[in-house]
Amino acid sequence: MSSPRSGTAIIAVSSLFFASMAVLTRTLSGRIPAPELVVVRHTVGVGVMAAWFLARRKPPTLARPFLLLLRGLLGGAAVLTYFLAIERLGAAPATVLNYLSPVYAAVWARLFLGERPPRSLWLGLAFATVGASLVTLGATGVSSGEGSLFGAVMGIISGVFGGAAMTTVKAARGDADAATVFGAFSLVGLALAIPSAAGGWVPLSPALLLTAVAVAALALVGQLLFTFGMGFTTATAGSATTQLVPALSWALSIGLLGERVGPLSAAGAAFCVGGVLWGMRPSRAEETRRGSGGV
Repeated sequence: MSSPRSGTAIIAVSSLFFASMAVLTRTLSGRIPAPELVVVRHTVGVGVMAAWFLARRKPPTLARPFLLLLRGLLGGAAVLTYFLAIERLGAAPATVLNYLSPVYAAVWARLFLGERPPRSLWLGLAFATVGASLVTLGATGVSSGEGSLFGAVMGIISGVFGGAAMTTVKAARGDADAATVFGAFSLVGLALAIPSAAGGWVPLSPALLLTAVAVAALALVGQLLFTFGMGFTTATAGSATTQLVPALSWALSIGLLGERVGPLSAAGAAFCVGGVLWGMRPSRAEETRRGSGGV
């Protein structure tokens, strides 16, 4: 049987793909409207999942269709508001605000799934949240005004929706495979994004379309890994591990885009990583079970 730590390890790998997606999305800001980029992302997801189900000749698992619909609505709203935040606020602070979602996921999981995470996880989550706040305060190049205020609001809302979506992923993975859950997310998310994108659709050059598809591919791999990993860990632990994304986004921005990060943001990134690593530590009860041969 796979352990909860294997689930968090898979989600940690997915964080690298999500961070790469955020950095690549930053390069498209101002050239492709956020809702249009979301449509491209979900279109790729729907296409890949449709091909997957046709190839294996087995229909999706639809034991709880309402839960899959809810996962799609919440996840689709989280992606749309996240991309709007990147467009108006900037990718770095938007990513940090979006990835405060584990805070909300822990609340949703406690309320609706009855999860009781160990104290070490709550402490690690607190450290990661402090780190995310420091990254936001230390973000550079963010303009003031109504646009940035709208972006900040969208970033916060994306975190709320994202936390709720993470909880539904965990619940849905109880009787549906990762492909079904991701397929529902892509299909419902596409239906949610099309009306927002229709009014301001911009024709894409081959180069822009290729970059947008690359964003979608990175998101697809990251989401599939995340959805698969959530089947082997708790909603709180899995969502807390995604706090690696803001730190990885900063690191990739420095290395690939040559962006400078101030000491406050660097300290925040360190808090994020440290909080996740602390939160992933097994509890004493888990160590006792391992020592006695339990699973």
